[in-house]
Amino acid sequence: MKEFLKIWLPIFLLIGATFYISAQFISPAPNKVLTIATGRDTGSYFEYAQRYKKLLEAEDIEVKIIQSAGSLETLELLKNKKADIGFVQGGTVKEDDSQNLESIASIYFEPLWLFAKKTQKPINYLKELTPLTISIGEIGSGTTSLVSQLFNANDLNINQTNIKNLSLNDSYEALKNGKIDAFFSVISADSPTILKLLEDEDIQSISLKRAKAYEKNFSYLKGITMHEGSIDLVKNLPSSDINLLATTATLAVHKDVDDTLVRLFAKIVKKENRRNDGFPSTSYLELPINQQAKHYLLHGDSILEKIFPYWIASNIDRLKIMLIPLLTLLIPIFKGFIPLYRWRIRSKIYKWYKKLDHHEQNFETYNEKELQDAIKSLKHLQSEIKEHTDVPLAYMNEYYMLKTHVDFVLKNMLEKRV
Repeated sequence: MKEFLKIWLPIFLLIGATFYISAQFISPAPNKVLTIATGRDTGSYFEYAQRYKKLLEAEDIEVKIIQSAGSLETLELLKNKKADIGFVQGGTVKEDDSQNLESIASIYFEPLWLFAKKTQKPINYLKELTPLTISIGEIGSGTTSLVSQLFNANDLNINQTNIKNLSLNDSYEALKNGKIDAFFSVISADSPTILKLLEDEDIQSISLKRAKAYEKNFSYLKGITMHEGSIDLVKNLPSSDINLLATTATLAVHKDVDDTLVRLFAKIVKKENRRNDGFPSTSYLELPINQQAKHYLLHGDSILEKIFPYWIASNIDRLKIMLIPLLTLLIPIFKGFIPLYRWRIRSKIYKWYKKLDHHEQNFETYNEKELQDAIKSLKHLQSEIKEHTDVPLAYMNEYYMLKTHVDFVLKNMLEKRV
């Protein structure tokens, strides 16, 4: 026991100290709560947030969804840490936003729609909207920000009295009731609201002639064509090709959100937003991309994530910092284990050889009493070797050699006594 403690106790203490020191460099497990900022509950952002919430809750994440007037308000919520992740429309990010915020992914193109009454004379250019009463979205929304930039590019006065800031639903009602002549809205073509608007026989979607020209002047915009019947083949919606400007819907995250949660969110986004047009994507981003999100979008699951559930794989990955010093210690320990093991086994045999050698060297000089004591000692040794020794097969040769030598010396002693 003393020999065991002398050899192994320092090793165990060294391993324990290594674990303790390594543990100081391991980040604590993340708080499994996320707050997602969306637009109004009539939009695609809110719908996607509900899908994310369901998938995240399956991973034991508590999810809170808060609504905002739009992208500008969402950005403020993110910067003030009132939300962790938010849907942000391209073209709404300011330069100083990148100090505290990052991107997770762009998830789809989001067209800028312009709706007017069917009785409204054709509109081909934004300047033709000047005499009309129009809604450009709620204050704080991405729609207001984008339309303002387009108006400024055309040298149009955004502060004119016939500009209204109404929500999508309010804009629709105001248009139907004749209180406004047209309204803008940035909303996904997949939204049920768009289907509702295109089905309305009293409303038309305006096609802009210079969509490609805007794309050239605004890096976050893309001119797209919504082809006839592409939204609903049966109802043939839209009823003709429409030229639209599209920005991108992106997911922004505060830099303080744990990378483990960001990676999980990217995993869910990749699953939920996979499309044939290359989304979710690491392109079309105005904020720097989070590196964990980028790595997942480009490479997918790690080896651990393919084997284990996400949180088990994540915890193993967090603990890998402890494996490096442990392996550094264990490799030389295991290299030294075999010689140490051999030494421990042979030491059992050698301690008896020491007794045997003492008697063999001296029994010729023993008197009668000493000889009797020596014979008794060797017989006890025989019994001990036989009954109390557990020798592995690989060392049986040395074991039987010891027994033979004991028998030989004992025989010589018995003959001398006679």
